[in-house]
Amino acid sequence: MNKSFLAIAVAASLSSYASFSLAEATNPSEQSKLANETMVVTANRVEQQLKDVLAPIEVVDREQIDAIQAKSVSEILRRLPGVQIANQGGIGQNTELYIRGRSSKNTLVLINGVRIGSATTGAANLSAIPLDGVQRIEIIRGARAAVYGSDAVSGVVNIITTNKNGSPSRVKAGAGSFGSYNLGGTLSLGDAENGWLNLTATHQSSNGYNVQPTSTNPIDADDDGYTSQYLVLDMGKRLDQNWQLKANGYYQKHNIEFDNPWTGVDKSDSDLYSFSVAGDYMRNNFDSSLTLTTNQDKAKSYGQGSPEGTISTNRVAVNWNNNVKINDELSFLGGIDWYKDKVDNTTKAMTKDTRDNGALFLGALYNQERLSIEANVRHDDNSAYGNYTTYQLGGGVNVTEQLKVVAMHGTAFKAPTFNELYWPKECGPWGCYEGNPNLVPEESATSEIALEGEFALLGFRLGAYRSNVDKMIASNGSTNVNINKAKIEGIELVTRFDTGAIEHEVSYDYLDAKDESTGKDLVRRARNSGKWNASYNIASWRFELSYLYQGKRYNDAANTQVLDPYSLVDIAGTYYFDNGLSLGAKVGNLFNEEYETVSGYKTPERNYYVNAMYQF
Repeated sequence: MNKSFLAIAVAASLSSYASFSLAEATNPSEQSKLANETMVVTANRVEQQLKDVLAPIEVVDREQIDAIQAKSVSEILRRLPGVQIANQGGIGQNTELYIRGRSSKNTLVLINGVRIGSATTGAANLSAIPLDGVQRIEIIRGARAAVYGSDAVSGVVNIITTNKNGSPSRVKAGAGSFGSYNLGGTLSLGDAENGWLNLTATHQSSNGYNVQPTSTNPIDADDDGYTSQYLVLDMGKRLDQNWQLKANGYYQKHNIEFDNPWTGVDKSDSDLYSFSVAGDYMRNNFDSSLTLTTNQDKAKSYGQGSPEGTISTNRVAVNWNNNVKINDELSFLGGIDWYKDKVDNTTKAMTKDTRDNGALFLGALYNQERLSIEANVRHDDNSAYGNYTTYQLGGGVNVTEQLKVVAMHGTAFKAPTFNELYWPKECGPWGCYEGNPNLVPEESATSEIALEGEFALLGFRLGAYRSNVDKMIASNGSTNVNINKAKIEGIELVTRFDTGAIEHEVSYDYLDAKDESTGKDLVRRARNSGKWNASYNIASWRFELSYLYQGKRYNDAANTQVLDPYSLVDIAGTYYFDNGLSLGAKVGNLFNEEYETVSGYKTPERNYYVNAMYQF
């Protein structure tokens, strides 16, 4: 592990004991109490207090998003424990998300609990997910396939826009390095009792920079920018004491310029939307929700004289979710999921372009003062690859008032993508390739044990996990086959404490992710990574500091291309006026670190942003 990170972590920890007065010593425990009372919905698809959730979960709310002045979802996620990011350039460029060593396609991304993403690539486009209008993001580390099915292998990211608490309306503008600027506003009306409406509109643009400066293709010697416009809608109305209707969704147009390592397209226009309507019924100890959804992930690629090609995923989905509360300690969960994917490729017709998935899921939650238990089981029936049953078991025991031991075990699967299954035969200088309709899902089993502590001066979670992956999909030169195996082991340490008015979160991750067929490390996963996020409030000021250390990684499966370790520091400050106006400034990559997360792709140098926001 990087010595500079160790020095910072140790110094911060020691200063916590040196800086507390008797009056201040109660603050961390009071803050922990408030945090534990936060309600979350992602772990088991029902509202739970944070303290009752066994899986490791992070919650990033609107206030934190504004304070760190984040420009993208990936910028938020990279601050969190268990997360690594690989990016082919700056904001707007292709981004790979690794949670606990598994790639993007093994993380389920939801917006308001609704599955989004491409059925052809198997992953959501993180660079194109709207951030304005987001009220909070809940991030689960670990398998949740027994709750959500395929894709929820290493984690779940749930981006929540619902805001029924009467938050203020706002307008916002900002500008910064690389010719970047953004304009946006949110109109918020009503409240949970009388009905609510929230509408957000945003425009973002950046000239970018040359993300692949070493390319020998002269066409690549240009700046690679992006433009994005989107709308976010959230509305609802309580009809009576039992019934509530809700609707939410977003629409986004996203244009990006990029550098292709091969000859071919270097521009992409995306049209993405998701729209859901839901009816909730609540009576005594029974809650039921029926949600209907339609969404699209569509991208047109072109440039460098290549013909235009458009690939789209259109999905319709139905979810019926139920929660029966037997008493204050025991609840039973259950429901039905169904969705249908239709893929359209204008340049190459897939050998099959539709598939549907139906699922039944059941669960139970038990929480009392000393003991917590959760159990989930789910059966999926897919028209492309058949039936799969997954399960999850977990338990937590409070051995003292301050210490809790948690153990979990679960199974998961990752369905093959449309590209892997149905890509038509294509030949070129590299040879021939075609999809393999006989592929079956990758399978995994994950076990985890953790010790959690909440003390007056310190909160922490120390966890260890192991995942065994079977039937991994890999290329044999002409198609894909289920031949590989992987073993992923890791240790996570997350600590939270205050030093006076400064709040700290310090985390360290050790990750050993190997392809068992070769004994090599999986690409772009660092064995050692560390993070320190600090927040300081004084009078009308709020300051944020983020430190990220990423250890050595390999850019290729043969482990011959080394990506060097790097350290990043970002700082941000905001001043809040009494009239609702706030002014903010941010410096990214403060020490102008030169580093790569993908070989050959330049990451942003030191960069600056300023913004103004008015709430009313």
